Formats: sequence, C-alpha cells, structure tokens
Amino acid sequence: MKILYDHQTFTANKFGGVSRYFYHLITVLRRQGIEAKVAIRFSNNEYLNQNSWSRTPSFPYFLGYRLTNRLFSLINRLWSSGQVRRRQYDLFHPTFFHPYFLKYIGHKPFVLTYHDAIKDKFGAKYGHVDNASKAQKQLLFNRAAHIIAVSENTKNDLIELFQLQADKITVIHHATHFRSMEVPDTVQIQTPSSYLLYVGSRESYKNFGPFLQALAPLLKKYPSLHLVCGGGGAFTVDENRLIDQLGISDQVVQYMVNDLILYRLYQQALAFIYPSLYEGFGIPILEAFATGCPVVVSHTSCFPEVAQDAALYFDPESAHSIRQQVEVVLFDAELRQSLRQKGYRRQEAFSSEQMVHQTLEVYHRVLALNATTDVKAFSPESVQ
Repeated sequence: MKILYDHQTFTANKFGGVSRYFYHLITVLRRQGIEAKVAIRFSNNEYLNQNSWSRTPSFPYFLGYRLTNRLFSLINRLWSSGQVRRRQYDLFHPTFFHPYFLKYIGHKPFVLTYHDAIKDKFGAKYGHVDNASKAQKQLLFNRAAHIIAVSENTKNDLIELFQLQADKITVIHHATHFRSMEVPDTVQIQTPSSYLLYVGSRESYKNFGPFLQALAPLLKKYPSLHLVCGGGGAFTVDENRLIDQLGISDQVVQYMVNDLILYRLYQQALAFIYPSLYEGFGIPILEAFATGCPVVVSHTSCFPEVAQDAALYFDPESAHSIRQQVEVVLFDAELRQSLRQKGYRRQEAFSSEQMVHQTLEVYHRVLALNATTDVKAFSPESVQ
C-alpha cells in the first residue's frame, strides 16, 4: 500500500495538533513497512524535521511573514500537485481542505480527517479559525471516499452541518506519544513551586480572557499560586493589559515549550485547566493523563466523551463555576490523586497502535471498494 499525504498542514504550522497528528500517523505507518510519503518541498515544521526521512529545507523566516509564507505555500502546492498528478500511490490523504488536487487526482480515492467544527458551527463568532470555506469543505466531503472524525461529537457535527451519511464517517480518536515518551533527567525547567497549567493557543474560542478573569480572585487570595501558560506564543499587548488590569502580572507566566519541556510542565503542575468553549477532541487532555496531571475541564463539546470520569468539570461561561472547581482541586489532595489514577486508566483507551490500526482499516476498506468500483466500471457489461 502506498499512501500520499500533502503539504498543507506542514506548510502552515511549525507546531500544532493537526501537523503532529499526521506526522505521528505517517511515522508509525512507515515503521510498519507501509510506504507513506509527504508531498512537500519546504517546511519549518518541527515534527517533519525530526527524522531524516521527512526532513526538508527550512527557512527561519518562513512563517509569520505574509509574503514569504505565500511564496513557499505556492511552491509546496505546485510540488504537491505534481506528486498527485503522477498518481504513483494507492490512496491520497490531504491534510487540510484546499481543493487544488481535485483536477489532478483522477479516479484515485482520497480520505479526509475532520478535526473540529468550530468555524463551520459558529461562523465568524470566534474569528479567523481557518481559511477554508464551508462550501470548499462540502465539495471535498462529497468527493471523498471516506471521512475520519476524531470524536463522536465531531461526527455528529459533520452529519448536522454537511448532511453526510453516517456510514461515510468513521470515528478514530486521537492518541498521544506522551504515553511512551522518555524524558532525560537532564531536561529540567524552573517553575513556580505551586501552579496551574494552561496549554496552547489563546484565541477567542479558547476562552482565555474570561478564564483569567475567573481565576484572578483565586490568585489574589493565594499569592503563592501561579498560572503557567505553556506555548501559544508570547502574551499579546491586549493579554498583558488584561493581566495588569487584574493585578496578577507577578503570578501569570508564559513558557516557550517543546515536547520535553511541556511534559515537565504537566508533571509538576497542581492541575491542568482546559477552559475552551469548543473543541473537536482535546489532545492536551491525553497529555495530562499520560503525565499524571489532574484535569479540570469544560463540560462542553467532546470533553466528557474523551475524559469521562477522569476529570473535574465546570461551565466555561460561568466564572463562579470555573473558580469553584479549580479551588476544589487545589485543596483536595485526595481528589487530585484520584484524578491522576483515573487519568492513567482512561488513557489506555487512546493508544497510538489503535489509532493507526483503525486508520489502516479505513484505507483498506476504501481501496477494496475502489477496486470493486473500477472492475464494474470497466466490465464488458458496462460498455455494451
């Protein structure tokens, strides 16, 4: 079996859940002897550049600058188009929703992964979440041989928003490589002695501003308590202004992270807090489970499906609810230990082996169906 993946997520992101999902999937498939290839020419993606098989020429100022980003995106799209046009693969798995490949793919089947419905469900409410229109996605969903959804909640969103048949969608949960990560003792990071952890981007639907406002009274009440933000870039001018206005600038810090540092941040935190209003899956929950970090999370979207009884829940639109549940976990050591143990058990449902095995099953079904369709299309009866 030969699988071709395209450039899209690896052009657009240096880090991030979607590019890490595809990189992890491709890596495990290659270990199993399957010919999995990324059609890309240039990338600053940190995951691709970890291995010799995926390393590409990299440019320090590739990302973050509109003109250079557009230039290299165009080069990568042309390169990817050429690889699609050659059709030296059995199945194509694009990594985002640009339909550039449709004119080149012919009768080769393709599979799409749908990660979340935030833009399609809420429109412009949460700003610029992605640059693919609903019409673009609908076109690709209609043409795709099959669709992978990362949660049952996301599958239900697909059916509701795009009027797709349920049997065209397979739910395959994410996994995290944190389960098998070995962090050398030399990897240490100086942190506050007592802190809560927030991970990732802080854009609108992540609910970071309201979360800060909800948490501020607790931080003032307990001066030794801190909020550590892992990743997501330096605080913006508006975020710094809000932190100053709330009077908590000495207790809120941001760390630039790689996976090793992030692992340590989870390990040493009192709890990981996930105040997002909506997600498609929520990989940080699995990362927290794997590192023994208690999880306190919104009761919305996919979170109860993923965490089940291994998390403490709050209403992300209620400052009182956020504050109450965070304070409960802060001062109940027995509860924190219980959440750790439940997290360890819950993570067993999300293995990399299972994710890859289920994805391979989808690929095999698609190829078997495509072969049957081709036989019918070219049978003597079909041309009489």
